[in-house]
Amino acid sequence: MTISFKQMRHFSIQATDTTVGGIKDMLFDDESFVIRYIVADTNTWLPLSRKVVVSPVSVTHIDPDENVIAVDMTSQTLKNSPSIDEHKPVSRDYEETLFKYFGYGYYWVGPGAWGDFAHPGDLVDPPTQSSDASLEETRPVNHLRACGEVNGYEVATTSGNVGHICDFVFDLKTWKITLVILDTHNWLPGGKKITILPSHISNIDWAAHKVDILLSEADLLNQPEIDIDKLNDTEYVENIVARA
Repeated sequence: MTISFKQMRHFSIQATDTTVGGIKDMLFDDESFVIRYIVADTNTWLPLSRKVVVSPVSVTHIDPDENVIAVDMTSQTLKNSPSIDEHKPVSRDYEETLFKYFGYGYYWVGPGAWGDFAHPGDLVDPPTQSSDASLEETRPVNHLRACGEVNGYEVATTSGNVGHICDFVFDLKTWKITLVILDTHNWLPGGKKITILPSHISNIDWAAHKVDILLSEADLLNQPEIDIDKLNDTEYVENIVARA
């Protein structure tokens, strides 16, 4: 099943005992293009709007009809989890603290998107974890950024600016971003929303709020358009990805 970032922002987070607010943002890795964390909107249930995140590892069920994402933890467990500063990149030290708190295996130890596994749920009951000392040698540079931050970034082809990022499409089993959606209305009269693959992105310039892609303007115009209402149609999405 696939879904877009903007669609997910209408979802609520259901703990094992109660609903704990909605989804405010999502953090992705700008190298592997995998969704790593869901940022919970805590305005209604935590003092001083403390920011907490939920890992896909803890997600047990997603109901797209009811716009609910269920997690395997109580509201109190989530309230007591380590807080983040949403205005700064998430550090690896914070991630280690968070994963130790929940007792999950580390996704960054291993060759795949989720360590030695294909799906985040496999990290719920991990094998014996490596010592912190051995992890220091393999600790990668952190590349986590917010989808909400990148939305609106200008897109630059090899021959000029062509629009801006307006959404992300990802797979709910692997949490990998499969498509990035561009809005060309501010570049072409009667513009459209077209898709590119994460592999088309060569650089994300955080200071300039710009995304560089490997396509020319002509190539970009040949990229497929997308109908967000059809994201629940697996065959339709696979066709878009194949054409992109």
